Amino acid sequence: MSGKTYIVTGATGGIGKAIVKGLTERGAARVILACRNIAKARKLIESLQPGMTELTAMEVDLESLESVRRFAKAIAASGLSIDGLFNNAGTMPGDVILTADGYESATQTNFLATGLLTRLLLPCMADDGAIVFTTSMTRRIARLRDDWRERAVSHHHRFTTYGRSKLMLTHFALDLSAELRHRHIRVNCSDPGIVDSAIITMDNKVIDYLSDRLFRPVISTPRQGAAPALAAMESRLTGHIFTLSGHSPIPAGYQKQRLHPIATDAVRALQQACEAGVPQSRLS
Repeated sequence: MSGKTYIVTGATGGIGKAIVKGLTERGAARVILACRNIAKARKLIESLQPGMTELTAMEVDLESLESVRRFAKAIAASGLSIDGLFNNAGTMPGDVILTADGYESATQTNFLATGLLTRLLLPCMADDGAIVFTTSMTRRIARLRDDWRERAVSHHHRFTTYGRSKLMLTHFALDLSAELRHRHIRVNCSDPGIVDSAIITMDNKVIDYLSDRLFRPVISTPRQGAAPALAAMESRLTGHIFTLSGHSPIPAGYQKQRLHPIATDAVRALQQACEAGVPQSRLS
C-alpha cells in the first residue's frame, strides 16, 4: 500500500477510522476521507498522526445521488489515479426514511449510491487497483426480490432491509469482479462481523443500555472490523469475501439465481441516467 492513493467512504465511523489509520500505518501516500460530515472528517484528520500520508476530507452524501455525481466529477477533475476504493459507508435505520431521490435510505446508501459511486469512479481507477465493498452477515437472512425498492418501504425491517441491501451489493461485487478482470482491478467484499460501532445502536434506551453493558464488551473492536477490509485490499485475489477468519469466493451460485442481474442492472440504469443528465428526482 506504500505510496498509493485511496478513497475511504464513511471514514469517520468506527471501522472507517480504523481503515484510515491502517492505511497511514502502511505508508499510503494519500487518503481521501469521503464523508457527509466534513467538519467531523477534518477533526479526525487533526487527531491522527499520519506520518507521510496526506489526508484530505471531501464531501459526499450517499443519500443524495447528485452528491455522488459531484464527488466523482471532483475526483476526475483532480487528475488523481485511485489505487484503492474502500466502500465502507453504511446505515441501518429502524424506521423508513426516504431520500430526496425517493429510495429507502439504507437501500440507497448501502447499495445504490455505493454502486453508482464505484461505477462513476472507474475511469479514475488505476489498472491493477482494488475495490472493497463492506458487506454484512445479515445478507444471509435476506433474499433478492423483483420488488426490492417497494419492499424496503412497505415491509421495512431494520435487519432484513439492511441485509437485502448488503446482499444486492455482494451480487454487484461478483459481477464487477468479472467485468474488471481485463484491467486487473480486484473486487472483493469485507464482512467485519459484529463490530462495536454506532450502526448497532437500536435507538431504544433499555436495549441500548443492556447492549452497552453486556454486548459491546465481547464483540469485535473497530480495528478488528477493519482488518478484513485491509486484507481484501492487499490481496491479489478477486471475487472473494474476507472475514476475520479468512476468505472464500463469493458464491458462484449467485449467478445462477434468476434475480442475480437485478443489482447490476439497477446500478447501470442509475449510471446511464447520470451520464445523460437526467434529474436525480426522476431516477427509478
